Amino acid sequence: MALSPRLNLTQTQNLRLTAQLTQAIGLLQLSHAELAARVAEEVEKNPILELERPRSVPSGLASSGGEDFDKAASVADTVSLRAHLLSQISSMRATPRRRALAEALVDELTDEGRLDAPLFEIADRYGVVTEEVEGALALLQSCDPPGIGARNLGECFALQLHERELLDPAMMAICQNLTDLAGPRRADLRRRTGLDEEEFDARLALLRTLDPRPGLAYAEREATPVVPDVFVRRSSEAWQVELNSDALPRVLVNDSYASEMSAAGGEAERFIMQCRARAGWLTKALESRAQNLLKVSESIVKRQTAFFEEGDVALRPLMMKEIAAEVGVHESTVSRIAANKYIASEQGLRELRAFFSQGVPGADGTPGHAPAAVQSRLRRLIDGEDPARPLSDDRLVGKLREDGVDIARRTVAKYREAMGIPSSVQRRRLKATSLRP
Repeated sequence: MALSPRLNLTQTQNLRLTAQLTQAIGLLQLSHAELAARVAEEVEKNPILELERPRSVPSGLASSGGEDFDKAASVADTVSLRAHLLSQISSMRATPRRRALAEALVDELTDEGRLDAPLFEIADRYGVVTEEVEGALALLQSCDPPGIGARNLGECFALQLHERELLDPAMMAICQNLTDLAGPRRADLRRRTGLDEEEFDARLALLRTLDPRPGLAYAEREATPVVPDVFVRRSSEAWQVELNSDALPRVLVNDSYASEMSAAGGEAERFIMQCRARAGWLTKALESRAQNLLKVSESIVKRQTAFFEEGDVALRPLMMKEIAAEVGVHESTVSRIAANKYIASEQGLRELRAFFSQGVPGADGTPGHAPAAVQSRLRRLIDGEDPARPLSDDRLVGKLREDGVDIARRTVAKYREAMGIPSSVQRRRLKATSLRP
């Protein structure tokens, strides 16, 4: 068979994101403070744009701030931990799903860079299995600074030692048993590591060079007050959803200055045309962000009305794809909107993402209870128990099932441990100790 060059024509369709569309998508997941900083940067670059000074945040529902609260001024000059981590994750070699889940874990971190939420709870919130969260966590823990994403102090130290290539079995044993260092079991721990006294002391000296709070290096110099993005207020007929306009930066176009510069013609006129185009894009992007935030919030409030009436105990299971289908956007858009946004209501200040979770089956087999609702009921049962006869996990399972919650004993134990509640045996001992003279 002879080989010869040949020209073929094919027609294909590809979806490509322009730079402006990519930036518009990026605005969705920014908190109000990060958005204010981003807009301030654009205003600085664009001479025809002006930033309108925000009004004060309504004090009735805001958790902090005041009459003189200036959102743009509250943004730290340094790069935030979140921005630092997201920039690394976006360039990592991993599946889009794993990167997206790793980015979600960034929003779960404390200021110290610690991951306090149990992995099974995070899996429930995002509708994935725990193994997927573990894979995303490994991605996050490979980021700089070393030790980020650790679930406890020992893991934090182990990650930093691994980065330095100093994590041998002896150091791993020490990291996994840090509580033994300050007690009578120190000698036993040393014997288990196989180190002599001098080597053991040298390892402890190495531990003291590590950073127990790696995230604080990127913390803002002053804590930024949490300002609600959405207000939910009770009316005579229904719940009213309203955007907090003071949490949205406002930009104005100085048309007189633009006209004056354009009149010069030539290079100045072309520059002003580019500035007008960028100003138009920014205005549309901010408007789209606000509209999507309002639509998603209204849909959440409609589906979680019982929560606003009764609190956590009435939370219902909710998946992001349900909201996406109702609002008419992609599920990833809902995920971005839910990140770093807060709703203020009579039930207090709550993150948007906290309304999403897979359901715990009800008595009829339907997923009728959100994990947060089950935890709230569990806490009520334990708070109301007889101190002399604390409820065991098995008895808690029985009472929850009587209440219409079909739950396994191991799930009750997981929820109890996640809330920091000791077992029934430990609660009985604690009560007996507190009664001693």
